[in-house]
Amino acid sequence: MISSINSRNIIGIDSCDIKVEVDISKGIPSFNIVGLASTEIKEARERVKSAIINSGYKFPNARIVVNLSPADMKKQGSFLDLPISLGILSEKIHINRKELEKLVFVGELSLDGSVKSIKGILPIIIGAKENGYKKVFIPKDNFFECSFIDNIEIIPVKTLKDCISIINGSIKNLELEERKSALLSEININEEKEEDIDFSDIKGNLYLKRCAEISMAGGHNMLMIGPPGSGKSFIAKRMNTILPDMTKEEMLEVSRIYSVSSDSIERKGLIEKRPFRSPHHTSTSISLIGGGIDSKAGEVTMANKGILFLDELAEFNRKTLEALRQPIEDRKVNVSRLKYSITYPSDFILVAAMNPCPCGYYRSETECRCRQYEIDRYLNKISGPLLDRIDIFTEVKTISFQELNSNVKNETSHEIKKRIENARKIQRERFKGECGKLNRDMNSNDIDEFCKIDEKTKNILKIIFEKYRLSNRSYTRLLKVARTIADLNERKNIEENDILEAFSMRKAYYTYFSKGYNL
Repeated sequence: MISSINSRNIIGIDSCDIKVEVDISKGIPSFNIVGLASTEIKEARERVKSAIINSGYKFPNARIVVNLSPADMKKQGSFLDLPISLGILSEKIHINRKELEKLVFVGELSLDGSVKSIKGILPIIIGAKENGYKKVFIPKDNFFECSFIDNIEIIPVKTLKDCISIINGSIKNLELEERKSALLSEININEEKEEDIDFSDIKGNLYLKRCAEISMAGGHNMLMIGPPGSGKSFIAKRMNTILPDMTKEEMLEVSRIYSVSSDSIERKGLIEKRPFRSPHHTSTSISLIGGGIDSKAGEVTMANKGILFLDELAEFNRKTLEALRQPIEDRKVNVSRLKYSITYPSDFILVAAMNPCPCGYYRSETECRCRQYEIDRYLNKISGPLLDRIDIFTEVKTISFQELNSNVKNETSHEIKKRIENARKIQRERFKGECGKLNRDMNSNDIDEFCKIDEKTKNILKIIFEKYRLSNRSYTRLLKVARTIADLNERKNIEENDILEAFSMRKAYYTYFSKGYNL
């Protein structure tokens, strides 16, 4: 007897069809799983056997072969337990084969037959929907995570026996709807109380706040250099509060990433807040970029559509930092393995902070204890090609006693966010038909078309270009930042002041990384 059950396999943040074919025949009793299955899938033999018996069914005393098709694709995860069990118990399923072909099943089984939650439920549901399936049977604990998806029926199941009863129609549609409503009302999400942070908390540092506003408005990468305690991390954690709200498409893309990559605590359905990731400086290149045995997504992907904050930038391993160059430029990461490759999105804004020297007090009011060669060696940990991919450099100074105790009302995140949203709206209208494109993403043709300048401004640009020997990339990034400043000021063309302000945001670069220039 041969049966076939539909399931799906996770590949990166997408999914593909898997046919679970089960052959039960006469012979010496055995239970084999073939089709390039991972260790956790091969271990399903013991889980499936115990689950079937403890659910009140008789396990066949026969030769059982389970084939996972296509056979040349690696299958990973524990979500094939349920379809394997249903294939073995196909005699208990009373619907015709054509109806069964429209259904998809995923879920891990406990030894008592209950269906446990799995990772990656969103790509599975979305993939099934795109491939025309009518219903998807999933663990009940995963229902909240994907309940917002329309145009496909999602059926939460509690146990193996419960799943078979639903297939056979023993449980009616009204009862299923009541179950879904009960699950949505009963699920208690233990969310951590979010820290109430706002830009109005920041005392002084007006220029730094201006740099942050421009960075978020145009999606420009930013580096802050200053002594310990000057407020670099403090302001970085508040940059997320001035970013525009995500669109529905962006929410779905971020949610798919977290569905596959995160622990169950973080998988809370549709993610509405832009991600803010801050990996420790001891992180490896694999944890930052992605890869490893399971080809998992790294921090650059987890920060997609949000901010990747690298504190203590100079303390990161140099090779780890160099691995960032391609994701910053391409907005994607390609993880290649022997038989397949996975492309992950990495559309993030890089915000970095570092001390100017090992002791941290070079060029500050506190006396620096470092020798010049120690300072140079410390700063040289950041390579030129990586610095070339950063648009805004700003020096952070320790604020004075008067600024700390000032009663001046500071701008709130909401006020700054409104200006940024307006600048982003201008960019959307400028790049019609190119979803999510920002000023930082302009190519040479876009620069020629949208970064028009008059003769006076062109002469200033020429002086800057020749005196400071800008690379082609630095020159175009200077124009892109100037374009964002003009957008914030609601100007159609770039003016002289926009160029000068954009170039002033490279002052820290020439102060620390390019000797011989005095601005």
